[in-house]
Amino acid sequence: MKVWPYAMVSLLVYWSASSLALDLNWRVSLSLKRFEQVRDAFLNIIGRTTSDPGLFNRAGRLQKLQPTISESTPFPCRTEGFRSTPRPVSVHRLRPGDIDVVGALGDSLTAGNGAAASSLVHVYTENRGISWSIGGQGTWREFLTLPNMLKEFNPQLVGYSLKDSLSHHRASQFNTGEAGAMSNDLPYMAGQLIKRIRSDPRVDLKNDWKLITLMMGSNDFCVDICYVDAKTTPERHRRNLIKTLDILRKALPRTLVQIVISPNLNAILKQFKGLRPLCQLTHGFECPCLFGLAHQNRQREFYELIRLWQQAEFKAASDPRYQETEDFAVVAQPFTYDLKFPVRRDINGNNVTDFTYLSEDCFHFSQKGYSRAVTALWNNMMEPVGMKNTNWGPEFQHFKCPSETSPYIFTNKNS
Repeated sequence: MKVWPYAMVSLLVYWSASSLALDLNWRVSLSLKRFEQVRDAFLNIIGRTTSDPGLFNRAGRLQKLQPTISESTPFPCRTEGFRSTPRPVSVHRLRPGDIDVVGALGDSLTAGNGAAASSLVHVYTENRGISWSIGGQGTWREFLTLPNMLKEFNPQLVGYSLKDSLSHHRASQFNTGEAGAMSNDLPYMAGQLIKRIRSDPRVDLKNDWKLITLMMGSNDFCVDICYVDAKTTPERHRRNLIKTLDILRKALPRTLVQIVISPNLNAILKQFKGLRPLCQLTHGFECPCLFGLAHQNRQREFYELIRLWQQAEFKAASDPRYQETEDFAVVAQPFTYDLKFPVRRDINGNNVTDFTYLSEDCFHFSQKGYSRAVTALWNNMMEPVGMKNTNWGPEFQHFKCPSETSPYIFTNKNS
């Protein structure tokens, strides 16, 4: 079978399927039940890639997965003594083991789209169980995720996604990320997350400490900034964040929210070397504002705009209203601020982007990429504000661990 006809069919199937989730307001035009049925049908046709041994092993052969860590290798941090007794009364004295509940807000990077994909069409599958910030499938030895690390400190942790699933599936748990979501969807997502947490009998709303991870911006950069008043976009994003944080603060006591700074896609994607023709095509579909010919004369403007967007996130995280209480705080995690992708040598000895860290569309992360992101996120959590790394390093090579002298997750107040 010719490669290009297959590639075009895969692209069209993937694009038509993923477009169903491009805008949460799309649900208005269909009943919620019908909307969910259509999404379920696509998922059943395309397949659940982490539960299908054939598909999962194929992703492994493509080097899209982290290496499995043997049982003889110990967890990189000492876990004893890093759950407080009694529970802390201040968000600024949280040890990793004090986290009882995890949740997440975001887009397809949070939903886990394509993390275990071995073909373009499988990018539609939401591998939520292995999502970097909220997946809890397996253990850190197979899937390095933030919950799988936290489970080593507190095995009773709840809220993490369990397996491949869509946002309306029970296995999604407290992951309200949606493919195609944008900044103005955050308040709605916060409301959905609150409903799930408050209705879950495992959660002691008043006493359990909650960690919510938020990252949002890629779809705003890719499909929105070229069609709206770009100058006001960063401030609108800041207001969306403030509205979202206010909703969470009012409804969820004992909560730490971490805002992962949006990566500057204009700087990252444009620096890729050795990009496959198929990925060049998918970039044009997925990110027309940054790759469409009609907008190439505005790329410098967009680069600066995304930098202002990042600054708006720092401002929201440092807003004084979220530093005044002992049971709610917000902190920015900036490992994505100056994120640069790793390179490798090709068969000709040239440096090219290491696309094993990306899914088959060369846009979303692979599970291997998630393991690298989690390593950096964990280290950010253990670094004081003002001294946090703004790039990521190799996965598994270096973990910053809580210690007797620095036992707490760093916030603006305890840094």
